[in-house]
Amino acid sequence: MDLQLRGRRALVTGSSSGIGAAVARMLAEEGARVLVHGRNRERAEQVAAEIGAAGVAIGDLSTDEACRAVHAEAVAALGGNIEILINNAGGSSTGNTSKSPIEISPDDYISNYNANALAAIRLCHLAVPAMVEARFGRVINVSSAVAVQPNNVGADYSVAKSGLNNYTVSLAGSLKGVGVTVNTVSPGIIAVDGLMRFGRMKYGSPEATIEELTERFAADGVFTVPPAGRLGIPDDLAIVICTLASPRSGFVTGANYRVDGGQVRGLN
Repeated sequence: MDLQLRGRRALVTGSSSGIGAAVARMLAEEGARVLVHGRNRERAEQVAAEIGAAGVAIGDLSTDEACRAVHAEAVAALGGNIEILINNAGGSSTGNTSKSPIEISPDDYISNYNANALAAIRLCHLAVPAMVEARFGRVINVSSAVAVQPNNVGADYSVAKSGLNNYTVSLAGSLKGVGVTVNTVSPGIIAVDGLMRFGRMKYGSPEATIEELTERFAADGVFTVPPAGRLGIPDDLAIVICTLASPRSGFVTGANYRVDGGQVRGLN
């Protein structure tokens, strides 16, 4: 099926590796003009060269000024206003993955909210007005399974992602009849490079496959294998995100799409 993305201008934040890189690659394969963003120029330029991207933008998105600079670079490199905004940059900024909610400092809650919610909000404030004027736009915010099914630890991250989900629904509801949709995509456990490196080092198996690591992790109780029977891969997210980015998906907005292999047992 043709997703009708040829020539569309897309900014994918956090696309120098992992899920973001997979999304950028798939958008480029569909003919979109893609701006690769990251904090490491060498990695960002490598991904951009591999996929034939329009350019790169470097910045941590932690301040209004940094976001304005990334937005300006994207508009210049893409040759026009952003039509597709994928807010993927984020991740736990504090490393509190084993701390209980009461052990996490208020400053760490603020840090994670800044990295995972405010960065996306800042870029929406910059990019969405032009989408409204053009009467076309797609915003996809990458959230997490823990936004709707939080763990007993790492609450600073899950609270931030829950806030991002809330903002997404509010923004979508405010953009009635203007051709702009806003949705979240929530990954579960995804075998990004960092997780693969951790597993291979943990078990002393430098060539271990995803399937082998899934079995070892599950046997050790590191996590419960979801009903899909395997870990996710970045392309599992990319296909959903690219579909939501398509002009064909204009009737889908304010929704949260879980790409977690059935990890979350509740209803949206």
